[in-house]
Amino acid sequence: MSHVEHSHSVEISASRLRKKNMMRTAGLCLLGILFALGSLHTKTLGAAWLGLCIWGFWGAFNLRDIATNKLISRVAFTWLTYCGIALVLASICVFIWAEDGDILNPQLRLLFPAVAALFLIRRNSISTPIRIGMTHAVAAASILGFLWSAFWVAQGADVRASLASNAIPWAVAISFNACLLLPCALAEDKSAAQRWFWLFGVACAIGAVLLSQSRGAFLVIPWCGLVYAWFWHQKKYVSHTGFHRTLIGLLCAVAILLAGAWWGPGDVLRIRQAVQNIQEFKSVENYNSSGGARLYLWSLAWDGIKRSPWVGIGSVERMRLIQHAGDGGNDDELAKLSTVRQLGHVHNQYLNAALDGGAIGLAALLALLAGMAIATRQLARIDPVASWQLGGVLFMHATASVTNVNFLHNYYVMALSLAAVIPLLIARNASSSQ
Repeated sequence: MSHVEHSHSVEISASRLRKKNMMRTAGLCLLGILFALGSLHTKTLGAAWLGLCIWGFWGAFNLRDIATNKLISRVAFTWLTYCGIALVLASICVFIWAEDGDILNPQLRLLFPAVAALFLIRRNSISTPIRIGMTHAVAAASILGFLWSAFWVAQGADVRASLASNAIPWAVAISFNACLLLPCALAEDKSAAQRWFWLFGVACAIGAVLLSQSRGAFLVIPWCGLVYAWFWHQKKYVSHTGFHRTLIGLLCAVAILLAGAWWGPGDVLRIRQAVQNIQEFKSVENYNSSGGARLYLWSLAWDGIKRSPWVGIGSVERMRLIQHAGDGGNDDELAKLSTVRQLGHVHNQYLNAALDGGAIGLAALLALLAGMAIATRQLARIDPVASWQLGGVLFMHATASVTNVNFLHNYYVMALSLAAVIPLLIARNASSSQ
């Protein structure tokens, strides 16, 4: 081959590489945009979920150069393993009760991004600009979620009926964003502009949670306070005085808002309503409220679990049990259960899993929590920021599951699956050269 022909071949190869890199960059930008828009509609979040899976599986079969980070890869494999265990256990429950395979959707939606994340990490496909871009997309999702909910509040509409999904799973999904953003905003290895943007995203996430009036997601506020206290204690908070004061001001403003919601006129956050519901349940056995219905359903679920503690009663029998609650009673007793009889689950993820599948069903649910907990512990030795991110997602998922069955909402499952792998993808081994 002549020198001219060789030069021409090199130019063609370089041109193809540039086109490939441009297409890859465009695809990643599109993925980031879809994730940012995920707070507005289930389909955009679903497209982001699918895009991440495609990216991971495409990389597994098309990237030739492997530069594995063994430590982070081991963490990703831990999460994938426990997702697989949850799927197997849930499949056993489906087999026992001969139920529709659609019941396995949550486990499958969690499994595929976990596989994709493992492929991406093993192929060393996550560069520093991609890590920053992912965090920016999370912040943008929080900002858009706040603007969307604030728009409906300004219009005087029912904001809880105007969100991308049911208000409770939507609010918990938004709280995941605050858990992902705050540790990054407190880290000192990023520029001030980036940290300010991420802190603004945290404020918007908390604001969106409050506007949604979903009390089960309010625990993100004390969690953010705990994260800040830890970073402050470790001397890893941002030393810039303005940033430090702004963060303290944000936490104080939220505390004042919560106090005002309790002591001030009206009940904009529905806090006093919850207390009133519990009092009515105890005094007059009124179950036609969110709190009263939950307390009745939890008691109903516990009775069902005691009848069949090992394999449960199945989802079909669970729905029949709820919809026929109070059968045989008089008209007054049935009237008190009118709200309960219209529901389909017991508004507690743990009780619902144990009622449907007994110890096996509950183990399937707890396997996911165990996987996140172990991965969080492993990340603590590698990247404390990523560890706090995943720990926040675990905390919000575990606590919000006490008052609702969020797994019945596709939006929530996709948000959880993405929030669980983002800390793995952006984690960096401090001892490596990444």
